Amino acid sequence: MPANPRTKRNPRDHTGNQKAILAEQHAEELAKRKDEIAMHHAEQKAGLDEPIALDDKGRTIQNVSAETAAEEGPVEIPPETVHIRIACDLEKVTIGQGTAFDFKEGQVYSVPLHVAQHLDRLGYVWQWL
Repeated sequence: MPANPRTKRNPRDHTGNQKAILAEQHAEELAKRKDEIAMHHAEQKAGLDEPIALDDKGRTIQNVSAETAAEEGPVEIPPETVHIRIACDLEKVTIGQGTAFDFKEGQVYSVPLHVAQHLDRLGYVWQWL
């Protein structure tokens, strides 16, 4: 039976052959780096669940978390403020006169209700919290 051509490397594929040779030579280093990258991604993802409070002008008020709220006592949140998670990166979004918002995909934000409703109408809100 002939060998499956897809499992054999093409001898004329210099880039593919070079990649395989380098992968074998640096297998130990790549395994170490893989763990470092996994840890880095885990740290980044953990920070996305912390809501960031934004005022009407798009400025960051403070990072709001349940732990800090419990330590500092009750936190007064202005009425009509909601928590949302954004579906994609948005830069310099203007909502109303003189406002500019920057949003990062997956991050939880505490924003005024009218901002959340506007972004939801456009399909940019992933989740209401």
